[in-house]
Amino acid sequence: MLLQFVVENFRSFKEECILNMIPAKKTREHKEHVLRDETGRKVEAVPFVAMYGANASGKSNLVSAISFAKDLVVNGTRGEQSIPVVPFRLNAESQQKGSRFEFVIKHQGVLYTYGFLVSASRIEEEWLFAVLNKQEVRLFERVTTDQQTNVEFGNQLAQNISDKRVLEVVARTTRPNQLFLTEANDRNVEMLKPLMRWFRSNLQIISPDTRYQNLELRAHNDDQFIDFLQNFLKQSDFGISGVKPVQKTFDLDEHFPGMPDHIKDEFLGSLRKGKKMAMFIQAEGQFFTLACDPELSDEPVLLALKMQHKGANGEIIDFDAEDESDGTLRMMHLLPSLLDLQQNENVYIIDEIDRSMHPLLSKLYVQTFLNNSVENPSNGQLIVTTHDTALQTMGLRRDEIWFMDKDDAGVSKMYSLAEFKVRNDLKIDKGYLNGRFGGIPFIGHQAVQTS
Repeated sequence: MLLQFVVENFRSFKEECILNMIPAKKTREHKEHVLRDETGRKVEAVPFVAMYGANASGKSNLVSAISFAKDLVVNGTRGEQSIPVVPFRLNAESQQKGSRFEFVIKHQGVLYTYGFLVSASRIEEEWLFAVLNKQEVRLFERVTTDQQTNVEFGNQLAQNISDKRVLEVVARTTRPNQLFLTEANDRNVEMLKPLMRWFRSNLQIISPDTRYQNLELRAHNDDQFIDFLQNFLKQSDFGISGVKPVQKTFDLDEHFPGMPDHIKDEFLGSLRKGKKMAMFIQAEGQFFTLACDPELSDEPVLLALKMQHKGANGEIIDFDAEDESDGTLRMMHLLPSLLDLQQNENVYIIDEIDRSMHPLLSKLYVQTFLNNSVENPSNGQLIVTTHDTALQTMGLRRDEIWFMDKDDAGVSKMYSLAEFKVRNDLKIDKGYLNGRFGGIPFIGHQAVQTS
């Protein structure tokens, strides 16, 4: 469960900006839209946030900040590789400072506060605190000075002399450009593994062009998933009456024309070692899911989906998935996240959820998530960036509607609707478009008025 994310001096965020998922005390409507975790330190969080703002206001930069932090934690750096951090560029002083990222999360009963201050050459600072037995303790604090990593450990992490010796070795061998958390995970420091798993598996980020790589494979192996996929597509009025997984013969010359013979032989050899495997391949703008199952065939096969449409006489006609509209494909690749949110305590961040889709479809997606969050709570959370004001009309809490604005100095700021005093009967979508809450483009120095 994500409770708070903080970013400072990254891209358009010059000053500290906080995305706070903790319910606002003065927001009393829709109490059912509150997640509760009562293990250990009791916490509450909202399940959903819709972030609004003009183009170039910083919405995608927020997603980039979370994505950058996750990638640095999960994948780390190599050798003397520089860290691809981008500080605020419109101020000379900011370019000389580090960029700060911090997460407050609740995972497996433990409340963590983890963050780091990073420059292009090194991790300047890093810290991890946790609430254990209802008391906050320091697990570690790290400072890098003169290319030397210095880490101080709390008693809960270094519980005995043996643990402390292992941690000291890990600290000495942690490169200045590598997070201690990442290095400790690689060295099997067990107490830190749950936090790493949260970053790797529970925090998921979907860009406007993201494809769900396991779509075809999951459709072939998971009956619940294929039922969910086709039922939602039917409900969405795409004209699809069913989804059928199919297998196609794999022809290397057809699908990868011009591949040199020695690479072709090496590629095919890797597929014929008697192992069950699957791989996602992208080549020249095309996408393939290739599978090998020695129990069924000695040759690899392509996995695909057929979209079934009803013809004029009621007959079923199969279409390749690639023949469907961009909106249909966008929804197909978003639906796995919706099913996962119903089953797991994941945090999904979707940039431009309304890309290529009608407003009513993005509204259906969000409403389905919220309905399930109330009826079958999994403590999953959904954060989206959007221009779709239809979401503002679906009965959200005020602390579930956020705005991103950029000032004349190019600095992004974010804030929630809960910070405004508004009547309960106010039409939020019209107030937003009329510029009452900021976060809209001012064309010709004035907001475009709506009736």
